[in-house]
Amino acid sequence: MNRRIDMQNPSDSASAPGGRHGQVLSDGRLRSLLSVLCAGLALVVAGNSALAIALPDIAADLEADQSELTWIIDAYALTFAALLLTAGIAADRIGRRTILVAGLVIFGAANLASAFSPDAGWFIALRALAGVGAAAVFPVTLSALVDAYPPERRTFAIGVWSGVSSAGAVAGTIVAGALLEFWWWGSVQILFGAVALMIILPVLALVAQNRNPALSLDPVGALWSVLALAGLVFGVVEGPQRGWLDAVTLVALGVGAVGFIGFVVHQLRAAAPSLDVRLFRNRGLAAGSAIVTVQFFASLGFFVLSPQYLQIVLEYSPLGAALALLVVPVGVGAGIGAAAALTKRVGARVPGALGLLLMALGFTLIGWGLIGGLDPSLWLLGGGVLIFGVGFGMGIAPGTELIIDGLPAERRSVASAVNDITREVGGVLGIAVLSSILVSFYRADIAPVLADVPNAVREVVDAGAGAAIGLAGSLGPEGQALVDAAREAFAVGLSASMFVGAVVLAVAAVITFLVAPAGTRAPHDRPAAPGSAEAPTAPALRREA
Repeated sequence: MNRRIDMQNPSDSASAPGGRHGQVLSDGRLRSLLSVLCAGLALVVAGNSALAIALPDIAADLEADQSELTWIIDAYALTFAALLLTAGIAADRIGRRTILVAGLVIFGAANLASAFSPDAGWFIALRALAGVGAAAVFPVTLSALVDAYPPERRTFAIGVWSGVSSAGAVAGTIVAGALLEFWWWGSVQILFGAVALMIILPVLALVAQNRNPALSLDPVGALWSVLALAGLVFGVVEGPQRGWLDAVTLVALGVGAVGFIGFVVHQLRAAAPSLDVRLFRNRGLAAGSAIVTVQFFASLGFFVLSPQYLQIVLEYSPLGAALALLVVPVGVGAGIGAAAALTKRVGARVPGALGLLLMALGFTLIGWGLIGGLDPSLWLLGGGVLIFGVGFGMGIAPGTELIIDGLPAERRSVASAVNDITREVGGVLGIAVLSSILVSFYRADIAPVLADVPNAVREVVDAGAGAAIGLAGSLGPEGQALVDAAREAFAVGLSASMFVGAVVLAVAAVITFLVAPAGTRAPHDRPAAPGSAEAPTAPALRREA
């Protein structure tokens, strides 16, 4: 069925139940849509966290060195972040269902193939391809929900989406930990790939096409955005490994900067910009982008480093480490519930800023708990992780709502892509910066112990605590002392990174409170007056079901 609707007010049209006037979806269909889209979301969110806990097994099987292990994680994030805006534009122009299905096919096939990679090089290449598919899946999971749910129930849908997007990382580690108890690391990839392909049929049945053929794909803008994001992400990833003044790092960051400037200039001059950068004058869009960026700066850094701490320092098994992090989604659920109540009463500013502040408090408690080194305060650690989860849950939905409401309704997928880009860029920055701080303090703390050891041993131990533990068995009685020193140094480094993260979160909380609008509704939620600057001029939006 083809149905064409003249968008005298596309904001109202896209806000109607089911995404269009007269298209009211039943509660059962809405629940099915929410379940399917959240399943796709969980797959791409857990795509990296699940592998993070399997890296030791992958290293042994594929004989991967530390640099290759880093790229196994970051190749996915690189293509994911670089293509998000382009994928969001394509979804609005070509059709959301089409782009979502294409993304699931690419993601599923790449994951299945990667399980049988003959070496690390092949695995990294297939991980990058899986990131391409994830970039196509992610924006549509949010934009399709926002269009389908009526305004009075949209906060609930965004809250569930936000909860899955945060809990998906923990769920990925738990699933991977359980599979690794019985099978090899490739079973994780097979499961993710198979589930992605299995949900294609319900996606075809439930997700509306929702496309605007008149929207420009803006290929020049897409090229600039890919250059900007790819250069930035590559430089940030390589910085801790090569050094921040290394030529490759500087060139990558330079390409990112040139791409960013080129994108902004192009968007300001374009007759039909794909993402009008002037919209970031909207305080809600700016504040929402800041909230999401800083939240994922802290959270992805935490989810990459904390499993290593649990396994290296506390000697948990992979499954035990994953289960220990279950306290996070408990806190996230409580935070989402509190945020929903607060947002209805006072708007998104208060829960957004308060969420960041609670995350900062959680990081501070974790940092204090780690000061004990090999004898940490488990009460402080547990309490800090719980408060961190509450803060994340409290801030994530308001941040997402501010971004979604900051762009016109016919650009839902672009708004979703902006939300996703801030997540990915913030997450990559968090992993790089917090890891760099950990390594710096680790090396400074263990340096006295390495003063009298051979150079070959010093180089291995200096690379990280995991490498030190692997070497200790060949050093005889002195090996255990070296292991203890490495574990102690790792805890010191993680403590320092938590304190730095707390400062970043606290500063962001203050900025959010000052910048975010105090009202409960953003401008794009209100009908625009005919002929006003906000009144839509876009052509008709086509729905194909």
